[in-house]
Amino acid sequence: MTDQYDNTDRGAAFRPFDTQKLILQGKLNNDGTDSKIVLVKDQTKNGTNLIEVFQKVGVLFENDKKGNENAPDYTGPIDGRYGQERRIAAWRKMKDDNPYMSMNVSNKQSGGEQSQEQGSDPLQDDKIPF
Repeated sequence: MTDQYDNTDRGAAFRPFDTQKLILQGKLNNDGTDSKIVLVKDQTKNGTNLIEVFQKVGVLFENDKKGNENAPDYTGPIDGRYGQERRIAAWRKMKDDNPYMSMNVSNKQSGGEQSQEQGSDPLQDDKIPF
């Protein structure tokens, strides 16, 4: 029996490194499939400049916890291209005075999923979510 940590369907997001800067966003067509992308300028440990290309995998909407403090702060769908309907749940956390988000990925639950109204913009207030 192994005591390896299983991080399947889990993740975390932290503040960017000082060397990282979002520089562009757009669309990339790869073999006939369009993807939303962002470009992040960064440096390797030895100082070589580079641009990383990131592809959108989902979206998070603020969650109405309805009095349940253990409920996720944000939830949303994962891009459907990956087969079955999946969702992301995210919780705001702090460690050593640094904010981060802890995330879990699971199969979409029927009935309890919050849906964003069509046409509304969840990113309209530009505030950092923590």
